[in-house]
Amino acid sequence: MPLHLKVSIFILFFSCCCFPLFSQKSQIPSGLPFPNANLLNEDSQYLKFQIQTTNESISKTPTAYQEPKKEFALKKADGAKYFTFYPGVQANLTDLTIISSSGGRAVMRDDQRMDQNLAFLYDLKSPEWQIGDNWGLFILNRNVSFRQSKQRITDITATNMSSSEDSGSSNRSSPIKQYKTQDLGTETFGSYSMLLPAIYLGKKGNDKFRLGAAIGYTKVNIQGTADFNDGQGYFTNLLVFSSGRTLDEKIDNMGRYSLLNNGNVDGDPYRVYLLSNLSAGNNLEALGLYTLLKGDVNPKSINPLLALYYAHDTGNNLTPLELYALLTLGIGRVNSSTNYAKSFYFFWEIPIGAINWRLGFGGPFYNQNGYKISLTTLEMSFYMPIEF
Repeated sequence: MPLHLKVSIFILFFSCCCFPLFSQKSQIPSGLPFPNANLLNEDSQYLKFQIQTTNESISKTPTAYQEPKKEFALKKADGAKYFTFYPGVQANLTDLTIISSSGGRAVMRDDQRMDQNLAFLYDLKSPEWQIGDNWGLFILNRNVSFRQSKQRITDITATNMSSSEDSGSSNRSSPIKQYKTQDLGTETFGSYSMLLPAIYLGKKGNDKFRLGAAIGYTKVNIQGTADFNDGQGYFTNLLVFSSGRTLDEKIDNMGRYSLLNNGNVDGDPYRVYLLSNLSAGNNLEALGLYTLLKGDVNPKSINPLLALYYAHDTGNNLTPLELYALLTLGIGRVNSSTNYAKSFYFFWEIPIGAINWRLGFGGPFYNQNGYKISLTTLEMSFYMPIEF
């Protein structure tokens, strides 16, 4: 068979076999996928449903509650629940005034030295009870220690100069006394603790400005010595001692004057007995020993010139203890303590960040054995309120 005939037969056969296939494929609509696409679409939809179901189950699984972190704060918005502690420092200027029943007066003052006036602050305060938008109440426990080594006495020179200047004028009123602060060798020290219901103007909380006042009771403890003769104690003692004719009379006069004017604030019964009968037996010597053992008198207050005078006037007939007793009679003792002194206190508080600044004024006052005693303190303090 010729070659061209074979090629023609092969082409005809290939056309007859393949044309039906191409015609069937061309009859499939263009919008439909090929037959296996349905299986792929079903698999992908199932996989997508499984992923969505898993995500929903994860999102619906309850998570454990986590508390927010609590920040440590010394000052709370609503104030303390139980009490507030005030650790800090305070600078105090305290005056002590004692007036005897006979009119003798002693005004003790600190010497305004920083090492004496600066002290630790450890006040306590109750929770606050707000009774209005701008008013509230609380209870304050205030603690103060003090030490005074100087006295306020009349400045005779300045007073005389002022009276001489006024003598030429038509005003004949009594001259105005001038005062000065001087070291007389006397010293007082002690402490007091105040329990004060207070009312304040301000918002609730230690981080708020406030102005307040308080009254209450105070426990007071005072020790030391003071001059009740306006700085003229030595001169007064010379006059009293010289008023007697005999030695026993002179000693008794000194004892009675000291008992009435120079301080027996605490009412020491043994000391009262000795001063009432100072010339009897060995009472003068016993008083010297008793005073020495108690340590009431500061050695700075002993005047050596007065000791020479007593020794000369008595013909050197006094023992050292008797001479010591006479030298201490011109110095008043102010040992005193009470648990029920009335007291007052005014204060102004300003918060400065984590600390507070406070300016206060007040103190206790009371009577004991015929003596009027008062303490007034001007205070400035910085403290950090710690609330519980």
